[in-house]
Amino acid sequence: MISQEYQTFLVLSQTLSYTKTAHQLFISQPAVTQQIQRLETSLNLKLVIYKRPKLTLTHAGEQLAAFLTRTQAQAVKVLNNLQNDNQKQKISFGITRSLSEVIGKKMISIMLNKVNFTAIKCVAGNTTSILAQISNGTIDFGIVEGNFDKHSFSYHIIRNEPFIPLVSCTHPLARKKSVTWNDLLSYPLIIREEGSGSREILTSLAQKENISLTDFSQLLTISEPTLLRQLVKKGVGISFLYKILVENDLKQGILKQLPLPRGVVEHELYFVYAKESFFASDYQQWFHSLDVLNN
Repeated sequence: MISQEYQTFLVLSQTLSYTKTAHQLFISQPAVTQQIQRLETSLNLKLVIYKRPKLTLTHAGEQLAAFLTRTQAQAVKVLNNLQNDNQKQKISFGITRSLSEVIGKKMISIMLNKVNFTAIKCVAGNTTSILAQISNGTIDFGIVEGNFDKHSFSYHIIRNEPFIPLVSCTHPLARKKSVTWNDLLSYPLIIREEGSGSREILTSLAQKENISLTDFSQLLTISEPTLLRQLVKKGVGISFLYKILVENDLKQGILKQLPLPRGVVEHELYFVYAKESFFASDYQQWFHSLDVLNN
């Protein structure tokens, strides 16, 4: 779908090796070098820097590689739609684990009611992995809660959601009428893994109080939100979660929101897809369907 020079550069951007690129494209290594040089000359841009044995992309090279990746993924999807006469529709999306139980369930329900898809694929992961899959075209769109480079994606805000400190109702801090950040440090902190949006938000929140996560007596890193909540319910430690995920537990008195000054922030939940996507209008419709459901 793209010219040979661009295709060669795209493969090179993935392998970062002239030898591996030549092997993958079944051409000689000098041919790879010549094609890259021709592309740089025609664009009047330096795309790669090669200092044996390391090859790196320039900033322009990184931007071009990202654009070509998006373009190729969209071209494949358009072609598939045309070949199937738009009858056998498939869709794939990603959602962060923190939001999968509530918003993911709603999104799939909307899809089942609106379109007769032959296949729906939902991938759960952290914010970093979801954005990477949007960039490389593995999934169509994502629902995330972490911070990201908003210049690199198209996005819409689903809602602002309180991010709150929590303990079990049996935890010693649950009986206090006021709690400070220093009070929290004596207890284990249960957090998500690196790359998780909620971990990034908590890290930023603590830093504003001149506190590092390593200041806590113990750190428990849990990649599965359901297990994390179960540990909090058991009184194992403190955690920070989106209120939407624990509303029933709060109402039933199983969990207690700590009265922590400046311990609650509202964070935006995002509907994200590739910038300048050919399918932007379709994704916007899915966002509006979800937005109506939330309101």
